[in-house]
Amino acid sequence: MRRTPVLAALAALAIAPPASAQSVLDELHPDLRLNGSRTVRSFGAAGDDARASTLPLLAEGKAIALATAIDPAGHLVTKASELEGVEAIRAIAPGGEELEVQVLASDPKHDLALLKIEAGKADPVRWGNADSLVQGSWVAAMGHEAESLTMGVISATRREIKRRPGVLGVNLDPNDDPDELGVAVAGFGPNSPAQKEGVLEGDLIIRVEDEEISSRSQLAEQIRKFDPLDEVRIKVLRGDEGIPMTVTLNYMSNVFDMLDRNQRMSGQTSKRKAGFADVLQHELPLPPKAMGGPLVSLDGAAVGINIARADRVTTFALPADLVVRVAEDLRERAAKRDR
Repeated sequence: MRRTPVLAALAALAIAPPASAQSVLDELHPDLRLNGSRTVRSFGAAGDDARASTLPLLAEGKAIALATAIDPAGHLVTKASELEGVEAIRAIAPGGEELEVQVLASDPKHDLALLKIEAGKADPVRWGNADSLVQGSWVAAMGHEAESLTMGVISATRREIKRRPGVLGVNLDPNDDPDELGVAVAGFGPNSPAQKEGVLEGDLIIRVEDEEISSRSQLAEQIRKFDPLDEVRIKVLRGDEGIPMTVTLNYMSNVFDMLDRNQRMSGQTSKRKAGFADVLQHELPLPPKAMGGPLVSLDGAAVGINIARADRVTTFALPADLVVRVAEDLRERAAKRDR
């Protein structure tokens, strides 16, 4: 049977001469890595297509995410939560030119933002069919600098990823008394939003919004109602003084994941990595800064937009058909606002 160039290149990965298998003990030869030269050649023109449609986004000269060109007019999509707190954004066109970026609209539900650059600076993606993928299907994506291609496979069926609520980032005294008002703060997570707003160890949290708090379970129940980045009114009792505060909840991964051994070994993950109604799951080891770029199939079609690095072996992408619908809604919303 005659092999296609792609299949022949993939087969070459498994037939490398012994000297290429490991240059030194416990070190995989660069040619055989997921972003090695043989891997990139196996995708051929597909890698060129991905590079022509992918733009790194910068804030204060530092990479924050990737963006994907979706039409000739200069519209891009990217991961919205990576833009939080960022004022001036620049994009690097495939030709190397640095461009001004305008944020037109965002969709918090799907964590997508619509951006605009000068027309004609990047090739729009050619959308593919996400439903044609099965577990084991080959896919690829650009790294966070949009210069190197990494290859892997679809690792799970298309599905929903349940939301995760925001967190205060506090450790609570386990000896709470349900008959007494308030729960004592015993400590804080490494990046605690409550501590940043002035909550101190030993404070009693006595109210969340309009609900009085008398147990840890009651506090957890009230906080679970809110999403990351929601502003929540709390009241603490410090001595005889009741102090009202407004705390902006954060993502669990931002506050506590650095305490988890598996997360430390896995490296940095996305701030938001849950609460998606529909995702493709693959195992490309992309950094969070590579979210927003296209996930491409062997023929170079964009089957999705990478949206969250969840852990060492799990990355989520929004399916292409979903991205197309959301992007069109965002374009219409931006157009109505500008009329």
